[in-house]
Amino acid sequence: MRARSRGLAHSKPWWHFGRGLFELSLLLSGLILLAALNACVGAEPAGKAAPEWDALFQRDSGWIGADGVYSIPLGGGTTLWLFSDTLVGKVKEGKRVDTRMINNSVALQRGTNQPEFFYGTAADGKPASFITPQHGSRRDYFWLAHGARTARGLYFFAHRVVTVKPGDPFGFKQVDTWLACVANPDDPPPQWRITQTKVPFTNISAKGALIFGNAVLVDGGFVYIFGGDSRTDAKQAGMPNGMVEARAPVTGLGDFAQWRFLANGAWQNDVRKVTPVFPNVGSELSVSWLAARKKYAAVYSEGIGGRIVIRLAPAPAGPWGDPALVYRCPEMNWTPKAFCYAAKAHPELTSAPDELLISYAANAWDFWDLFKDARLYWPRFLRVKLGSN
Repeated sequence: MRARSRGLAHSKPWWHFGRGLFELSLLLSGLILLAALNACVGAEPAGKAAPEWDALFQRDSGWIGADGVYSIPLGGGTTLWLFSDTLVGKVKEGKRVDTRMINNSVALQRGTNQPEFFYGTAADGKPASFITPQHGSRRDYFWLAHGARTARGLYFFAHRVVTVKPGDPFGFKQVDTWLACVANPDDPPPQWRITQTKVPFTNISAKGALIFGNAVLVDGGFVYIFGGDSRTDAKQAGMPNGMVEARAPVTGLGDFAQWRFLANGAWQNDVRKVTPVFPNVGSELSVSWLAARKKYAAVYSEGIGGRIVIRLAPAPAGPWGDPALVYRCPEMNWTPKAFCYAAKAHPELTSAPDELLISYAANAWDFWDLFKDARLYWPRFLRVKLGSN
């Protein structure tokens, strides 16, 4: 989400249009609160800030902020964090100095300790992205999305992006999506052996996009892969920026021949028939099991206006209820140029069956505000208690 500048090492527009490809076009209209959820949360949003989690990610040197903020449990109490645009430098007197922007980074967290961050080093000794595309041009870069660890390895999705018009805030485009597989995820990230395989189901054109990998859920012997559809057919069906679903056996996530796609409530093998399950989904989200409600919860930002919502469903395939507002991001009041986005839950880090730990990103329309105001551009966290049925 940043303006491109060769002087600084940031490399894409200041609004995160690859993931924001959907978010910028979302309707920022009023929500119809889910009746069952209202009984639990009342008229006011249920989310409460979790500053103890904010503090785990705030540092004064090295890795000093990022967006994306996906998490994958690796087992043994270890969580992998995946970030997209990342700032590396120093924080002094409330400002970022001597700072470089790279396109992605990762971190490992043991229990609830402070994470350990990893990124690459360029030939000139400066910070570099953790992972770069093995195919395409040198201008391409990855924004990291969600994934899962299976018996076959650690998988995560990576959206490949290219800048096409430097200096233009919309001068870039997503090219495609790749599935990265780590054969040795128990080793330190710098030692990972990573293969990259192109996801054949991505469809991007001037009229919209079909993209998978924005959320992943392992459940009942399947891996569910969630994405968004902003193409004309989805709009005409009353599902603009609709959430779409695919699934594969847990052992078959990396075998695209085993993927099936949800079309009008039925799983079938033709991606061309896929149909959205609800409209106006954020292009970053999470889907997880909420034990206290015995339902699945989809968490996402409603556009970039600082509103975080939840939808509930009895099964991953739905039917999905209406969105319920659970949080208004306070950073929206810090400056007229601030905006918030990319909300998602991290169920592996909560022990209460009625609670969700949710992260989001706080950014600014003016790229330089990220340097002038070091309160911005850290992962922000909140807790939502939804109670039981």
